Amino acid sequence: MINIICILWVGVFRGRNFTINDIVRLYELVKKNIDRPFNFYCLSNYPFHFPHLPIKRIPLKHGYPGWWSKVELHRPDLPKGRTLYLDLDTHIVGSLKPILDYPGDLVMFGSRATGRGLGLVHRYQAATMLFDSGTRVMREFYDRFRMNAEHWMEKYRSEQDIMGDWIPRQPTFPHEWMLKLNNCKNMTALPKGVIIVTGQPKDISFRDTEKIKWYNNQKPIIT
Repeated sequence: MINIICILWVGVFRGRNFTINDIVRLYELVKKNIDRPFNFYCLSNYPFHFPHLPIKRIPLKHGYPGWWSKVELHRPDLPKGRTLYLDLDTHIVGSLKPILDYPGDLVMFGSRATGRGLGLVHRYQAATMLFDSGTRVMREFYDRFRMNAEHWMEKYRSEQDIMGDWIPRQPTFPHEWMLKLNNCKNMTALPKGVIIVTGQPKDISFRDTEKIKWYNNQKPIIT
């Protein structure tokens, strides 16, 4: 049984504004594109409940703001086993099988960003993470961060930048499996092999699927 996990952090942080409907949208996309049984979890500081959907809430523990809450993916008390994390602004446009079968104790996409700024380490793109919960690489990252969380949040831009610095030799997925939404909005069809299309910071257009020419009507039923 594979675990699928996402995070809904509710609060004011750099213009992001996700809702519980985004959890359902992602769940429906996973269900449509997965080839094996799965459990679906959401780490959250918001007390949601879906009585008719098998979406299980796991409370966030530490109060880390915004994307810093992703540090809690490294918690040793999460459900054991192979786990795929997906950002809530993810579009799944192909079978998840190649991603789920990829080897490695912690796998992400490589970063193709080129911007410069304080605390940026362009090594990983952590909108998609495949890992085994409770392994050494996960525990050690979590424990080190917690010892001085405020310091690390001031020094680095985000948790993916810390991972790029602390654990720079993790395996990465083939880059052709992922595109940024901003780079393909005007395409009539996606390049062959794309599985994941990720959103953009402060951009909620991932919900406006009627404006995306290649979108294949993967519309969830919101309940």
